[in-house]
Amino acid sequence: FNGQGSIANNLGELYFQLENPIKALEYYRYSRSLYPLTHDMDNLENVYMNLSKYYKVMGDANTAIQYSDSVIDLKDSIFGHRLDENMAEMQTKYQSEKKDLELAKNKAQFESDKNKRYITYSALAFFVLLTIGAVWAFMQKRKTNALLETKNNLLESANHEISHQKEQLTEKQHEILDSINYAKKIQDALLANDEFLLEHSLNHFILFKPKDIVSGDFTWATKTDNYLYLACCDSTGHGVPGAFMSLLNIGFLSEAIKERHITEPGKIFDYVRNRLIETIGKDKQQDGFDGILICVDVTQQKITYAAANNAPVLIRNNELMHLAYNKMPVGKGVKEDSFETHTIHYQPNDKLYLYTDGYADQFGGPKGKKFKYKPLEEILLSNANTSVNMQSDTLNKAFEDWRGALEQVDDVCVVGLMF
Repeated sequence: FNGQGSIANNLGELYFQLENPIKALEYYRYSRSLYPLTHDMDNLENVYMNLSKYYKVMGDANTAIQYSDSVIDLKDSIFGHRLDENMAEMQTKYQSEKKDLELAKNKAQFESDKNKRYITYSALAFFVLLTIGAVWAFMQKRKTNALLETKNNLLESANHEISHQKEQLTEKQHEILDSINYAKKIQDALLANDEFLLEHSLNHFILFKPKDIVSGDFTWATKTDNYLYLACCDSTGHGVPGAFMSLLNIGFLSEAIKERHITEPGKIFDYVRNRLIETIGKDKQQDGFDGILICVDVTQQKITYAAANNAPVLIRNNELMHLAYNKMPVGKGVKEDSFETHTIHYQPNDKLYLYTDGYADQFGGPKGKKFKYKPLEEILLSNANTSVNMQSDTLNKAFEDWRGALEQVDDVCVVGLMF
């Protein structure tokens, strides 16, 4: 068992160095279970020291101290055991010499006196060794206690430092969250809102679910002359970087329509792409957005639109149709052709849907797979004749049921327009 215990203890040390604490603890415990079957106290002491070191590194100070105490107790036990063996050996020797003395008492007086002196000196040496041993044991005990006290002080100092760093981290996290929440207010003020769209007689719903607090997806709307513009776009990235891109994209869309007075959605996308390349494309960045920009002319019941990598969906007479789009982003890409402007003459009861890829790309369900576009389109088609609020609620519930306990992987934006 000594060999098995030593091998298990060595394997535990190896796994601990390889940063595999679970396997290390398994072999330490197995080694400890073998030594009670033997009297190999030195190796058992080594096992207790390894366990103390393990629990100290794992942050379990109480258990580390318990095993450290076990090391001290075992050292005392080893010393006592060896001291008993020495005393027994000396006692045996003493008895042997006494017997020899009795057998030789008829010898000359000189030899008798010599033996008596020898016995006296032996007894004196025995007591001197006993005294030295006791003093050594006391010094070892005091040294061990001092070492344990030092370790406890270091552990207490480390715990205090950890608590201080945790407080600092929590404070920084609150500051960052406050900043991001303030940025959300700024972003929300620029996004398309229900009041604006309803004010211009556009029956609609917007399902907007940022992955983080702020979003790379955005909806944006503006009115100029007889035209109502509405964009549903997915900027590069999500979270804070995505939000910065969305603000930049909104700014360029607004600049194209309100300052440059460009009316055709395709040409608006061309202008925004050029501005993005001028602004951030110098460092070979390919940031921009995928999305759809529609222009509603209520007087002629006409919609013109441009679509970059995302296709609008039209439901007419309970039939779903995928509308044309350009397979390139608004930004630097493989293709930089001019964006097309498409025209739709909408009819009463037509439904037009614009969405980004976040809904279809969400992982979930029993096998943790993507939701995909076909199930999304089936939901849109089966609920197209319900109210806008009902459609939005149905889409949201289907998304959350599919996602379950999994993390949301991307920003989600779905816009529905009822004519």
